[in-house]
Amino acid sequence: MIQITYIQIDNFGPFTEKMGDNREHKIQILLSEIFIFLQKYFNQHEGLVFSALKDNMIAVSNGISIEKHREIIDEIEKNFPITISMGIGVGNTPLEAQIDASKALILHGSAQSSRKKVLAYNGHTLPVKNKVKIAHVDINFYTKINTDVYPFYTNFLNLNKSYITLMENFEKIGALCFFNGGDNFICICPNSMLTRDIEKIIMEFESKHEPWKLKAGIGEGQNILEALSKANICLKRIREGNNKEKVVVIN
Repeated sequence: MIQITYIQIDNFGPFTEKMGDNREHKIQILLSEIFIFLQKYFNQHEGLVFSALKDNMIAVSNGISIEKHREIIDEIEKNFPITISMGIGVGNTPLEAQIDASKALILHGSAQSSRKKVLAYNGHTLPVKNKVKIAHVDINFYTKINTDVYPFYTNFLNLNKSYITLMENFEKIGALCFFNGGDNFICICPNSMLTRDIEKIIMEFESKHEPWKLKAGIGEGQNILEALSKANICLKRIREGNNKEKVVVIN
């Protein structure tokens, strides 16, 4: 089982309309500051936040209690001109847990309604304390074959196409995939995922996005930070071997 928290800025669209016509830069600054604040808070409790749609975020929150979630909601209200709501979901896969979290929040009304500071969790006994499995995926020799060769926007467009392919293929096995900057993708995976599952995803990706080749470090830990640290160690081993291995796992 895994615990996923869906974070939504309350009534954000109407709020931004009140910021004046010259507001887009202010919106970007506010969203960045909120994300940094949430990331630090969840990190303190061994969780990790993914920006997703910027005003809608996903956190892997295994081990984080209902009370801590409420504390985070209250701290956001104290420090920012907006409020947030959260839905906490549980599932056998990250995808199931995310759907459960979304349903919990949707039951309390639209993102653009009068509802504020909702903390919904579908009656689950929380927190879930279970191992988390992470795949850290990146593109081999990306700087050499892309950054130093093609214009930035061409690379940006191709990276986004790659991101969609990875999101779709990881979703098929119940995983969630997020772009993490550079040529890196962080995928929250079911504990039941096998090495051959990710090898298949890599093979399908490479057939569609030639000449790009992928590698993946897979880590499992008591929380997402521990799992991601192990995945990073695996990636380092692959790089040191000149990317000859496709997948390395540390349980």
